[in-house]
Amino acid sequence: MPPIEKSIINLAKNILSEYSLCDWCLGRQFPSIKEENNEVKGKTIKKEVKMKVKEEPCFICQDTMQSIKDISVKVLEQLKDFDFNDFLIGAKLPKDFIEKEDIIRAKFKLRGGETIKGEITREIGKTIATRTNRKVNFYKPDMMILVDFISGKIYLNPRSLSIYGRYLKTIRGLPQKRRKCRKCKGKGCSECEYTGFSKEKSVEQILAQALIKKFDAKDAKFTWVGGESTESLVLGNGRPFYAELIGPKLRHIDESELLKEDNGIILKEVKIIDEKPKKIPTFKVKVAAHVKFDGEVNEEKLNSLKERLQNSEVRIIQLKKKPLIKKIYDFNVERINERVIKITFKCDGGLNIKSFISGSNRGMKKDLLEITPNVSEIMGVKASCDIFDILDVEV
Repeated sequence: MPPIEKSIINLAKNILSEYSLCDWCLGRQFPSIKEENNEVKGKTIKKEVKMKVKEEPCFICQDTMQSIKDISVKVLEQLKDFDFNDFLIGAKLPKDFIEKEDIIRAKFKLRGGETIKGEITREIGKTIATRTNRKVNFYKPDMMILVDFISGKIYLNPRSLSIYGRYLKTIRGLPQKRRKCRKCKGKGCSECEYTGFSKEKSVEQILAQALIKKFDAKDAKFTWVGGESTESLVLGNGRPFYAELIGPKLRHIDESELLKEDNGIILKEVKIIDEKPKKIPTFKVKVAAHVKFDGEVNEEKLNSLKERLQNSEVRIIQLKKKPLIKKIYDFNVERINERVIKITFKCDGGLNIKSFISGSNRGMKKDLLEITPNVSEIMGVKASCDIFDILDVEV
């Protein structure tokens, strides 16, 4: 290293005559000196100063900088169970660390030096990067590490993991979404083990359980691409969904281990994606529905129903919203008996199937006023649908 300028030596001597500084905190005040790190820089300066340094704790960090290596080891120990590609270190320091450094810099007119917080996070980050072969990522790290120098605790916050998947539902009587606990209404109680949800099985509960277990996550939040009734089956390629896994320890997947049946639910497809879409993508649904009429229906009316709805449009009128138009494709009718038929058709996602058949508000959302034309309206006979199945979903 080239000789240190005399002006810097004199300045360092003036600082050390008033304040006891550790090697790290001294070296940090002189960015123009090039050395391996601030600790080495501080030792070099102290040798050049040739004065007896006070045997007192560091005025700025209270000797906290001496524990950086030990803290790095503790962070590494906690990280060993986590799967991550990159990370970012954060630090929470006592306010007086920063204030005291500001006092020295203002008094001796020191400019351009790194902050103590910047040095701490950089040094811990260097150790973590070297030992784990992972990179620091300032934008969107897989792992956020916070070292709290006030409480002495280390907090690991893995970035949520976005999942795209499809599921099959092969049994009836299973709701899609988890229902709130009847006792506490979602607030959390001993009955629901403070989850706020009922313990009864649902597609959401089964999928959440499987994904949380596989990724060793804390929780799973779902975004559904459409929905089905409790009695519906979901067949074909399955219904797509998106899931956000909270606090996952693992970030990779062996898909073959996930495609197992659990209470009638099969994970047909699962893959990790960068992030779930901000809007649910448009989709089409192929449906088979059993329709019952209050009276007998003849062949002429059934042919009329097919002709009217084949490649047609239906209008959904909502409260205080613009009407929506949904398309019907490939509409087919199969007679079961004089009062029962099976209809099979493809439609745009978001069409309330039971209301499209009955024409009534029964089962509709509160803001849904009318769907027209509907099966009851076209047939001139009241129709109802107790069961419909999802044959396929196209995104």
